[in-house]
Amino acid sequence: MRDWFFFPAALALVAMMVFLAIRPGIGALPSGAVAGDGANYNKIAIEGDYLHKIFAGGNAKTELVDGTDNKTLLYIEAETGALRDESELGPHFRLAADIEAQFSGMTVRITVRARPADDRGAMQIAMNYSAGRVGESGWRVFDLKPEFSDFSFDYDVPRIEGDQGVDYLGIRPVVPNKSRAVLIERITLDRTGPWKTEDPA
Repeated sequence: MRDWFFFPAALALVAMMVFLAIRPGIGALPSGAVAGDGANYNKIAIEGDYLHKIFAGGNAKTELVDGTDNKTLLYIEAETGALRDESELGPHFRLAADIEAQFSGMTVRITVRARPADDRGAMQIAMNYSAGRVGESGWRVFDLKPEFSDFSFDYDVPRIEGDQGVDYLGIRPVVPNKSRAVLIERITLDRTGPWKTEDPA
């Protein structure tokens, strides 16, 4: 085989192999735990395609849908009685170890921008920040409005004890009967400062 044919053919073959190797990641949506950028942990925002990081849990339905102005929204639907009380057994975001470490001993303001879905829209939304065995905020319930609105609560995240586990942010529609659904536009976690100071020596 002549060099003028062999080298271009070999180069094309290598390029095709590289493309096939990276192809599964092309266009793939983000998944896994929500992590920080390693520098700024004062505000963690989950929006756009990053809303895909939600874990459905239980029998909830979660999917990304198109909103107005080309915004990506998170749709969460659940049936009555389908979800257990634990955050990690329903729709939730896992917070990676770096966020858990940075939020330990801090007051964090959780803000969810949401509204009822167009079909079977929920009247209320519930949120729960869980730090595993060291504590949780408990479910905070908010009355939804017809338009997108911000719903916030502050939580004093307990200090880490022993081995790090995983923190969770549970979020779900309140379902009094049949099924209900909610649309989420954005979630922010604002670290506002330490909730306790060390006793003076």
